[in-house]
Amino acid sequence: MRPNSPMTMVLPEQQVRDRVHQLVPELWSTLGDLVRHRSIATTPAPPLADTAEVVAELFRAAGLRTAKVETITHGGKTSAPMVVADEVAHTAVATVLLYAHYDVQPADASKWTTKPFEPTEKMDENHDMRLYGRGAADDKSGVMMHLGAIKALLGDRGQLPLNIKLVIEGEEEAGSSVLESYLAEHPDDPRFHADLVIVADAGNVERGAPTLTETLRGIVAAEVTVETLAGKAHSGMFGGPVPDAFMALVQILATLQDRKTGDVAIAGLTQFDHAWPTVTEATYRRDAGVLPTTSLIGSGTIAKLLYGKPSVNVVGLSGLPLVSGSTNVLCPKAKARVSLRLAPNQDAGEAYAALEAHIMGAAPWGLKPVVKRIASGSGFVSVPGEHSDDIERALLEAYHATSVARAGQGGSIPLVNALQAANPESDIVLWGCEEPTTHAHGADESVSQSELEHMTLAEALLLRSVMSPIPIQPS
Repeated sequence: MRPNSPMTMVLPEQQVRDRVHQLVPELWSTLGDLVRHRSIATTPAPPLADTAEVVAELFRAAGLRTAKVETITHGGKTSAPMVVADEVAHTAVATVLLYAHYDVQPADASKWTTKPFEPTEKMDENHDMRLYGRGAADDKSGVMMHLGAIKALLGDRGQLPLNIKLVIEGEEEAGSSVLESYLAEHPDDPRFHADLVIVADAGNVERGAPTLTETLRGIVAAEVTVETLAGKAHSGMFGGPVPDAFMALVQILATLQDRKTGDVAIAGLTQFDHAWPTVTEATYRRDAGVLPTTSLIGSGTIAKLLYGKPSVNVVGLSGLPLVSGSTNVLCPKAKARVSLRLAPNQDAGEAYAALEAHIMGAAPWGLKPVVKRIASGSGFVSVPGEHSDDIERALLEAYHATSVARAGQGGSIPLVNALQAANPESDIVLWGCEEPTTHAHGADESVSQSELEHMTLAEALLLRSVMSPIPIQPS
């Protein structure tokens, strides 16, 4: 820490508001710079390491002098580079851990109206400026929230009456996280302990509606391989007696959902009941881009289907050539990647066992498919803690709102469950800029400038509320 006066005081609220507002142009520009980084989770280490170094320097320049790039090795694997910091102010003040991730999903440029890694500004129909680009929302906006809150509170002061830990991950989108698996087995590691954990990787139920995410679904991803022939064979000369691997795979996959209701048909999976806000069919159809001719499936309310029940999808296939290059041959080997979202209270290990048993039992004609677990992670259910009132108040004040929505999220962040296990008495806050129109993971991903400002202010106000103006000796 840089030298400071013997007394570090808490800034007045209006000064925090003014500083956040003044910082928005800088944060917006920096976010655009980060979008240019092709920090795709599945790429080799160098591009990720370059982005991590840039992020670390941003936080060092903001005043977190301990910010650096590290990796964690666990289970024979090494994590992607992550940015960490540990700013110790005083043993008697609160410790806050700030989490986000800088890695992003791949982007199929042919589906975009802008270029995925060239930040593009557009004014929307509500006269709100949006920044388009892969990762603009998920989750480089979360990185900017943390950076902006720190810069607003720290300013030109040497230190804050607050201990700050920082974790900016580089493999959240990779399907499996070395950090998550490490922390799940080492919850006593003090580097990840805090009184308050803020995860900036969620969002509001709609733009301008302050929201706390109280539940996350878990996830299991598996590859299913069916092999029936030593190699390709002419479908006319040999088709009939021997099963086509792709046709067999399709039959297996078709059993994962109930043919009539569309519900997941895998025995042994749980459901979770919670008082989520109502999601209307019209809103869901609009946000998801559901075609007018498509009927919705599943039993229960839309909120229950999104947040409290399992869902299953095939997210990848291999084995057949594209239609344009197809020939009359039997498929000897076919593979599918199955993504199974889990109820927030579902054990991921038990869910994988249920999925594997279902696939083996559904295989036709005596075939023995090979099932391989690719990734898994448990869901999350928040538990109110000491700072619950401070968290809600920060959102209300940032948005000048009268109420805070409490929602679930259909996506999965397995690390959050591990952070909760490591900090069982602490508040875990899930919020961020990723409202439905951001199209995270999809084409034309974007983020709202007003949401970035409001959420940065909310975080700054929350950090301010947990500070203690006690004497801190210069180091």
